[in-house]
Amino acid sequence: MSSNKLINWFRRLREDWNRIITVARKPDRNFFSLNLKVTLLVLVVVGILAYIIQLTLTLIGV
Repeated sequence: MSSNKLINWFRRLREDWNRIITVARKPDRNFFSLNLKVTLLVLVVVGILAYIIQLTLTLIGV
């Protein structure tokens, strides 16, 4: 990669980050709370499934 391409790549990367930061906004309390609850629920469900699979495989001796 030539130095000119590398400079252009970094310039576009900086512009992309500036665009993202300009558009992004802080979530309100209700939206954050909902996201937190959904995330924790998914973690619990995946953990329970993993535990059940591990227990089943242990009991059948695999």
